[in-house]
Amino acid sequence: MNIFLLCSVFCFLQSYGQTLRDYVNEAAQNNPKLKAIQYNYEANLEKVNEVGSLPNTKIGAGYFVSEPETRTGAQKIKLSASQSLPWFGTLKAKKDKEVLSSQVLKNDMEILRAKLSLDVKKRYYELYALKSKRKILEKQKQLLENYKEISISKVSNNKASAVDVLKINIAQNQLDNHIEILKGDILNTETSFNKILDRDGFDDLVIPHNLFIPDEEPTLSVDDVTYHPELLKYDVLSEILQAQQKINDKERLPGLSLGLDYVVVEERPNLDFSDNGKDIVMPMVSFSIPLLSKKFKSRNRQFELQQENYTQQRDAEQNKLEEILEKAINNRITSRINYTTQIKNIEQSKQAEDVALSVYQTGRLDFNELLEIQDMILEFEIKKIESIKDYFIQTAIINYLSN
Repeated sequence: MNIFLLCSVFCFLQSYGQTLRDYVNEAAQNNPKLKAIQYNYEANLEKVNEVGSLPNTKIGAGYFVSEPETRTGAQKIKLSASQSLPWFGTLKAKKDKEVLSSQVLKNDMEILRAKLSLDVKKRYYELYALKSKRKILEKQKQLLENYKEISISKVSNNKASAVDVLKINIAQNQLDNHIEILKGDILNTETSFNKILDRDGFDDLVIPHNLFIPDEEPTLSVDDVTYHPELLKYDVLSEILQAQQKINDKERLPGLSLGLDYVVVEERPNLDFSDNGKDIVMPMVSFSIPLLSKKFKSRNRQFELQQENYTQQRDAEQNKLEEILEKAINNRITSRINYTTQIKNIEQSKQAEDVALSVYQTGRLDFNELLEIQDMILEFEIKKIESIKDYFIQTAIINYLSN
């Protein structure tokens, strides 16, 4: 039975889900903020190659204005080259840190994409509710028109008062007022929807008009938020701190520099010996040792405190998301209960309407009672639409938090 129910719900969602998925995809493809993060992410990936490179090689040249004399001759020109080499593993640690920084941006894209999807779904179901209400009001107006014909017929036969016809006109005026207000609300919501989709102009939006709430709903656990992108972000930030600490530990080790000096020596005139004018070649090696620096210890302490900060932020965010999820689940259950109640109320009030109309036509019922029943039916229909809208919006919130 449960399998059959799930299949039915899946098929139902498929019938409308394709259009909704199209809107979600369109919003993600067109959103400028999402594109900006994507470019930033790609730029950060390039930074991995940057930090993985050795420092620039230093090359120098000098000319001796005052030439120092040596046994083998006068020094004319000095050429030098040197290359600094970080401690073993330092470059890899820096690359790992930048890879993690890119992961933060990728996580930001997932968060924004999920929020866009939720915004699209909210506008989608809000627009459904507004259009459905307008349809119900227009249907109600047509029904009152039928009542007016009956009343006019009864007035012509002296079985009813012209006041009944005036009451219907007033009721229709009220409906016209509500319909016009709804048209404005629909226009505003469609404008907002098109803005989320980042469309240049105002395009028509295809929205279903006969959604319904399934009899049963899937069971979800609030623990599902553990892997929400909003929380995974803090895990990646903690990993970045660990990578920074590793870099700090590497940088406190001695730095190595290799170099070579080449000095051009001019031959001494009127002398003949084997080393006359022999150029000088001098390989060099140097070390950079942070003997008196306290900055590395201070950095590690900062990393430890920041790590604790991220842990507390993650716990606070998880509590917040779990609270929202619990509230959404309870609200969805409430929406389903309200929906079921309104279905019963509509069915029973329509039965009362049939009886009241029959009695009115025989002249044994005051017209006010018939109008009161119509007001009840309209109220129940509006509440049913609201419960459907709330149910699907709460479902969208649950999906946002649990996926």
